[in-house]
Amino acid sequence: MGGKGKLGALQRLLRMIYRDEAIPNAPAPTPKPPTPKLLCAMRSLVTTTRDAWQSRAELFLKQARLMAAYEDDYVYNGTVNQYFPTYDSLSDAQLRGYFTWRTAVRQGRVEKRGMSYASLYVYELLHLIGCRDAQDGYEKLHSFCEAYCSIDPQIAHYIADWEDEFVIYYGLDPKRITYGGDGLMRHQQDDAIHTMLHRTEHTTEETMAAVCVLSSYRLERSKLYRAHTAEVNAVVLRVLERAAGYYEKHRQINFFDDLIAVEQTAPVRLFSSAVFQPPKEESDRIYEVHPLRRYECVSGYWTLHSYERPERAAQRLGVFLRGVDAGLRAHFGITEIQPPKLKKWQAKIIDEEITAFLAEQRAAEARHVRLDFSQLARIRADADVTKERLIVEEDEEPPMMPIFEPSPVVPPPSSEDTLPAAPVMTERAGDINGLDASELRLLRTLLGDGDLAWVRTEGRMLSVLVDGINEKLYDDFADTVIEGDPPAVVPDYQDELMERYLHDSE
Repeated sequence: MGGKGKLGALQRLLRMIYRDEAIPNAPAPTPKPPTPKLLCAMRSLVTTTRDAWQSRAELFLKQARLMAAYEDDYVYNGTVNQYFPTYDSLSDAQLRGYFTWRTAVRQGRVEKRGMSYASLYVYELLHLIGCRDAQDGYEKLHSFCEAYCSIDPQIAHYIADWEDEFVIYYGLDPKRITYGGDGLMRHQQDDAIHTMLHRTEHTTEETMAAVCVLSSYRLERSKLYRAHTAEVNAVVLRVLERAAGYYEKHRQINFFDDLIAVEQTAPVRLFSSAVFQPPKEESDRIYEVHPLRRYECVSGYWTLHSYERPERAAQRLGVFLRGVDAGLRAHFGITEIQPPKLKKWQAKIIDEEITAFLAEQRAAEARHVRLDFSQLARIRADADVTKERLIVEEDEEPPMMPIFEPSPVVPPPSSEDTLPAAPVMTERAGDINGLDASELRLLRTLLGDGDLAWVRTEGRMLSVLVDGINEKLYDDFADTVIEGDPPAVVPDYQDELMERYLHDSE
């Protein structure tokens, strides 16, 4: 076969393998909706050279003012969760989704759409975007906080702080402060510190309530305190007064600064956890949240004048309260607790004041004469009968009748007789036998390697064991010693529990 024949055969073969087919038309791409002109203009504020030097917060404020009245109806079903979001950190779709969501919020429809959307809206309100004035801004902020925190608690802590700081910054009525987040605890401490500063103007009960707020040791939960409140109050205040004198004579720092609070003035930035741009010129002003907590703005710089608690001040105060609690229990026959680790001078003051107080009590009881008035009516009636029987005619011989004499009032026993009975020695919560084998094993596990696999293997319930330990050790510590999920030993009690339980064999 010639060359032409071979070529023709090859072409025929190729036609059999490859056939011409029409190429189907590809579907036309869905046209992307055009970006709204106002959104483009907002984006351009970031890219212009003139504004490039401005801070992130300043750019956000400028963009927010531009978009104050903007509304959208864009369908976006995603959620956005960013910290410190701004318009610029969102894509066009996310941003249009935000303005659509904001439109609904302004109409009273609040939906959960991620932390970023809620934060952006609050940032706008902090700058009074979309608000007539500060009062209107607060009303919008407060209503949004109530609505959104009910469906998304994740942001509740931040929003609560922003709401209170809004009241301070714009000088609104202090009654609007909700003390959300950590604010309530801080307010209670301010009240307690104020009471301690002016304790001569307060009753014993008010002063002790303040002491309990400021102490890490929950004395008010103690079995002794509930049964003998007045006695414990008296001893605690005596001990603290003695301790204050010791500080004055022997320590460079005074008692109040070390155990209660220290007066200080520090710079502060309101809305520090938000994207916020204050105006370039701010009026000087003072805002008092509490007699001990005052905010002051001078030339745009804010300072906070307050009393703040030093590190571990609550623990140092708690040592005295627990020392008194432990020292008085034997006298009243209440289950003993492990005393705290005291310095020699602390132990001396507590022992001396307890001894002096009990001696004064015994002396007062010895001087007090108790009269039993329950028999007075009967004594008077019997006396009247006796008197009538003694009245006779002059010529009659009066009968020999016994004369009723009221029983003499028995004086109280001597001070030696009024000494309290020896306390009944009950099993202490701190003894090894106070916990069963499984509870003891769990406590030692939590103090050691923390491997809790054996609990399920042995068919025990972890929560039941934890509750049993906390219940049996409550009288000893006046507090729960195990908390959390998974459970863990409270750090304040770790050393004491290790010393008492970990060194003993099972």
